[in-house]
Amino acid sequence: AALNIKDMFFMVLLKDKDKDEFAFTWEGIQYTFNRLPQGYKHSPAIAYAALAELLQSVSLPQDVKLYQYIDNIIDNILIGGTSPETVGQAAAAVWQVLNKADIEVPPGKCQGPSKEIKILGTCWIAGSTVIPLDTLRKIEELQMPQSKKELQQSKETLGYWRKHVPGFSIISHPLYSLLWKGKSWEWRSEHNKAVKNLIEESLGPLHSCNH
Repeated sequence: AALNIKDMFFMVLLKDKDKDEFAFTWEGIQYTFNRLPQGYKHSPAIAYAALAELLQSVSLPQDVKLYQYIDNIIDNILIGGTSPETVGQAAAAVWQVLNKADIEVPPGKCQGPSKEIKILGTCWIAGSTVIPLDTLRKIEELQMPQSKKELQQSKETLGYWRKHVPGFSIISHPLYSLLWKGKSWEWRSEHNKAVKNLIEESLGPLHSCNH
């Protein structure tokens, strides 16, 4: 099962002693944040830790485990177990704890219990991860970039699955210089080869789900 928490950063209240660090002035008037701001570089780690501490209070069946995934301002909770019954019980318990803490969990963002769910662009089927078909199509249909903007977009698409590609940083190394500030765009054969290798290596270990 999976639960998606909306705007987790804004759910974390700042302590009074920390508010001065987030003070700012607007049109001559000083303000401060009362909740964790999204732009603060440590916000993801703080929000993750705050949620992890809260989830420790959830009583789980022995065969059930919780996993956290944070993406931008959405915190995702994955609940895995050996039976739909225990996973469903755990999901209900987690939801109750979050609701009691006034943390919003949109009903439309809850999934399961099921043998297959989709979270952060990845399908989880019976405990294993597989790649959605639309993601594979994006990789297969990648064209050679014609500008820095297109190269950055291609790197983001391929880079999301870099953990599946051995030597990703080495293969993609020739492409980084093209993104340097002030560097003129000059596409060469080594850049073409790097993109082709990344596409081939990315598609090689991946398997799709049809949802």
